[in-house]
Amino acid sequence: MKKLPDKAAVRESALSKINSLFSDAAAAFKEDPKLSDRKVRIALRTAQRARIAVPAAFKKRFCKYCSAYWMPGSTVRVRLQKQKVVYYCLACRHYSRHPYVKEKKANRKKRRSASSAAV
Repeated sequence: MKKLPDKAAVRESALSKINSLFSDAAAAFKEDPKLSDRKVRIALRTAQRARIAVPAAFKKRFCKYCSAYWMPGSTVRVRLQKQKVVYYCLACRHYSRHPYVKEKKANRKKRRSASSAAV
C-alpha cells in the first residue's frame, strides 16, 4: 500500500508554487498578457488540488469569473463607490465589489489615538 504524502508538505509546496506563479504572471504581463492569465489559472488549479485557499495578497489580482490577471489600467478598471472598491474586468465585463469600511475604521482609530497621545 502506498504511503500518502504529508498534508503540511503538500500545502507548503502548493503555497510556494502559487507565490512563484503569481510573481511570474506579474513579470510576464508586459510581454504576453495571455501567458499571465494562464499562470493564474494554473495557480488556482494548484490551490484547488491542495485544498487550500488562495492567499489574501493574491485574491484581488485576478478575475473570479474568467481568471484573467488584473493590471489596473489595461485589464481592469478600478473605481471607488459608496464605501466599496469596484473592479470592472475588461476581459469578461464582470464587476467585483470589495468593501473598505474596515480600513476606514482602522485609519480613524489611528488618527484618534495619535491626536489623544499628542494632547
